[in-house]
Amino acid sequence: MHGDAVLDNSLGCTILSGDVIIRHLAVHFKPDYVVFLTDVLGVYDRPPLESNAVLLREIAVREDGNWSVVKPNLQNTNNQVEITVAAHDTTGGMETKILEAAMIAKLGIDVYIVKAGTSHSLRALSGELRGDVPDDWLGTLIRFSRS
Repeated sequence: MHGDAVLDNSLGCTILSGDVIIRHLAVHFKPDYVVFLTDVLGVYDRPPLESNAVLLREIAVREDGNWSVVKPNLQNTNNQVEITVAAHDTTGGMETKILEAAMIAKLGIDVYIVKAGTSHSLRALSGELRGDVPDDWLGTLIRFSRS
C-alpha cells in the first residue's frame, strides 16, 4: 500500500499515509500480523546512513502507547531514538510508521518493519516470523507488552 491524495474538510486536499490506512484496516479486519515495507532494514536508533546507526530488532509498546527498545540493549543511549523525516516524505516517514505500528501493536497484532524486496521481507510477509524472531532476520518487530 501507499498513501494517496484525498479530499479533506479542513485542508481541502492532503496526503493520507498508507501507514494510517493500514491501521484502520487492522482495526477492522484484525489480521494476525502486519508488515510495513520500507527502503531500509527497519527502525534505527538514528538516521541509518550514520556510521554508528543500530538496527532496533524489537520494540515493546505499552498500554499507554509509549514504547521502548527491547533488542538490542541500548546501554549507552538510554533507549533514545532519533527519528528524522526525509524532506520529500509528506506523510511523516519512519515517525508516522512507528506511531501507527504502536497503535496496531496495542491491538495485540505484531508489526514487522522491513526492507522491501529482500529475503527478510519475504519471511515477514509469509508469516514465518510469528512467535520468536530468528537472529538471522533483519528488520524491526513491534509488539504489545503488558509490562
